[in-house]
Amino acid sequence: MAIWKIKMDSRDFEQYRKKLVNRGFIPTNYFSANGFNIKKMRELALAGKMDAMQCVVGNSIRWYYCEDQAELARLRGELS
Repeated sequence: MAIWKIKMDSRDFEQYRKKLVNRGFIPTNYFSANGFNIKKMRELALAGKMDAMQCVVGNSIRWYYCEDQAELARLRGELS
C-alpha cells in the first residue's frame, strides 16, 4: 500500500478524477461527510496501511483514499 503523489493542471484534473473514482478512490470530502476520521485515515496512509492519492492542482492539494480499505479500517475500529 502506498501514497501516490501527482501534480497536474486543472484541465487534466477533471479527466483524472473520473479515472480515480472508477478505480475505487474516493475524495476526502465524501469520507468526512460520512463520519470517517480523516486525520486517522491520513496516518494509516502514511504508515502504509491504506492506499491514497495526493493530487496537487496548482496550489490546491486533494486527497483520495481507497474506498474498500477505508471501509475495512472503519469496521476494524482503526478510524475511531
